[in-house]
Amino acid sequence: MTSEELLESPPPVLSATEASEIAASLFGIAGSATALAGERDANFRIVTDDGDFSLKIANPAERATVLEMQQFALEHVATIDEYIPAPRPVHTRDGSPVGSVEIGGRTSPVRLLTFLPGTAIPRGFSTPLLRGRIGVLLARLDLALHDFHHPEQKREYLWDVAQMGGIRSFVHHLSDDRLDFVSRWMNHFDASIAPRLVDLPHQVIHSDFNPENVLVDPGDPESITGIIDFADLIYSPRVIDPASAAAYQCLGVDDPAPVVAQLVGAYHEVAPLSDAEIGMVADLVTARLVQSLAIGAWRADLHPDNRDYILIHAEPVWNALSTLSGIGAGVLHDAIRETCAPG
Repeated sequence: MTSEELLESPPPVLSATEASEIAASLFGIAGSATALAGERDANFRIVTDDGDFSLKIANPAERATVLEMQQFALEHVATIDEYIPAPRPVHTRDGSPVGSVEIGGRTSPVRLLTFLPGTAIPRGFSTPLLRGRIGVLLARLDLALHDFHHPEQKREYLWDVAQMGGIRSFVHHLSDDRLDFVSRWMNHFDASIAPRLVDLPHQVIHSDFNPENVLVDPGDPESITGIIDFADLIYSPRVIDPASAAAYQCLGVDDPAPVVAQLVGAYHEVAPLSDAEIGMVADLVTARLVQSLAIGAWRADLHPDNRDYILIHAEPVWNALSTLSGIGAGVLHDAIRETCAPG
């Protein structure tokens, strides 16, 4: 199953009652279920007397081995740095990291994770303190994942920035002005960015540290309580992680240079980046936003019933790209370089 087919396939549809029954039968967890948001999976919160859990019924197009990788990665992280606030996997009653269930005549892989407290970072909320904490936590996560390996880590995956060439086949879903920008930028990526990625340090990375995947205390949105959604785990250049995280922090800000520099600088203090990696950040920030814009437009046309959810960031992403284009990659690079300079 290709990553295009996975993103094309609609998520499974089931009721909260059915989700409760699955949690009980597969995992021995009895509780009430409440539906959670999801783009390609069906997610539920399972409330029990012994704590809450997250039940994730995967898209039928998803390979169980990819989900197994996510479960094993979470277990690995917990053994390396137990204080990283990531979910803990719960195995099925027969000891498997991933179960399966039939819904509507299609078989879906199923997982259960501990449910983390907190809410997603409020839309548009970003402060220097929070950006620093995001950078530090992401660096710790990448250090914990540094020696993690799994056969699925090098799979084909459209959301891998290093595999951006894959989005060319559906950029026509963009409006004309955006299509022109993305096409020109893709030519730049192929000629000037992709060849330089090959020799950078590679490892398994989270690759989607966006504000919706970082939980915070509702009463103190600068206090991080958890990391969720490890669905985009991929073996790729390490620097893509801080660059992608910084890209999402650019949404809605007038001057993205200090915003990016603060997050990347905090990451660099914990997990030092090489000169070559630092030199790639500015372009990779734009790459992530271009990727998000193109994939979002394509998926919105594929799933019109979920269009609003899929395109929730489309306008802020386009505005951020316009702002970044206006200030130029050189300004952004200089701010990053100064922040990451020794001493």
